[in-house]
Amino acid sequence: MDIENKGYTLEVVNYASKEKQAKVYLKPMSLYVPDIAVQALNELVENLASKENAPKGFVVTVTNNNNGVSVDKNLATLAELHDATTAADTVKDLINIVRGYDTDEEVNVCGW
Repeated sequence: MDIENKGYTLEVVNYASKEKQAKVYLKPMSLYVPDIAVQALNELVENLASKENAPKGFVVTVTNNNNGVSVDKNLATLAELHDATTAADTVKDLINIVRGYDTDEEVNVCGW
């Protein structure tokens, strides 16, 4: 029985306009490389039409498309999204949280 890998979705949303850009990564571990994570976020932000006018900030979301687990983080400004360290750490932290849910489900099996 083959299980299809649906990958992880990385998404950026302008909180004020609700405009979003997303991309699916079949090998999300590549996003652990800081330069790749920064490039991925920058690509999504550049495709937002309303990126300059974001008084309420942005939301970065990582979703495991295989099981629907999704986590997000709010970033107050465009500058935070463009900061290489913040961008790389945000993506890495979100992936780790999503992966933590996967591990938790496998380890904590309840027989009720």
